[in-house]
Amino acid sequence: MTTTGDPPAARRPIPPHEITGVVLCGGEGRRLGCVEKPLLALHGAPLVAHVLEHLVPQVGRVIISANRELEGYRALGHDVVTDVEPGLGPLGGLSSVAPHVTTPWLFCCPGDAPRISRHLVARLSETLTDSCVAAYPHDGERPQYLFLLARTAACSSLAGYLGSGGRSVRGWLAMNGAGTSDLHDLHETFVNVNTADDLLRIR
Repeated sequence: MTTTGDPPAARRPIPPHEITGVVLCGGEGRRLGCVEKPLLALHGAPLVAHVLEHLVPQVGRVIISANRELEGYRALGHDVVTDVEPGLGPLGGLSSVAPHVTTPWLFCCPGDAPRISRHLVARLSETLTDSCVAAYPHDGERPQYLFLLARTAACSSLAGYLGSGGRSVRGWLAMNGAGTSDLHDLHETFVNVNTADDLLRIR
């Protein structure tokens, strides 16, 4: 019998075949001269290829959200979906991909974060409660909203949120009652490339 004060039992991780990975590559890369950041080379392979190497074992399928240089993304061997309406930011990409997701869960992450942990999806899923529709990590310094595990059904609210002028990932998550996971021990997972200096440091 569980007594008051006992820690809650860890939730069993969601099986990978119930999760679709969504890699967000639709940004404009303005701080890098509008280059296609996820296709920049790191150790001889595109940044997004490093993301995929770590993500694929954690999910049943991967979809890439991209709007430019589509053949470069298709060459990576995964389905590519473009934004239905351009200029709506990461949530626009997620909204456009969601109708193509057939699993009950999806996990999204940026395509320019090559150090993503091979355990991230499982760690997030272990922190979900039965009533929680989504979870995102806190790296010990700040929340990381774009590394998100969510019930696919929750994305049905995206169209209305975007249609009302909403663009904030944080705002949409708050509207859906998303939970935060303390993953400070995976801090390096969330390093991404925004500038030329970032790319040099990550090498």
